[in-house]
Amino acid sequence: MPIYEYDCPKCGRFDVIQKMSAPALETHEACGSRVTKLISAGAFAFKGSGFHQTDYKAAPACEKASASSPACASCPSART
Repeated sequence: MPIYEYDCPKCGRFDVIQKMSAPALETHEACGSRVTKLISAGAFAFKGSGFHQTDYKAAPACEKASASSPACASCPSART
């Protein structure tokens, strides 16, 4: 079951384990104040090989500019 984070004006932030189908809390059980459901960052990170940094090749190095054009040969402005 996911962990949801709520903010209470009296007590501060707290976490609740709830089913995804359960309705959001409206009041804090500890003090009875109205609570607001917060959006939190995910609790996992992709590390190691096989993810974005290693899946895509680096862009080709820019070739030196020629005497006739100030732009490098691989730049789009050089192709016009």
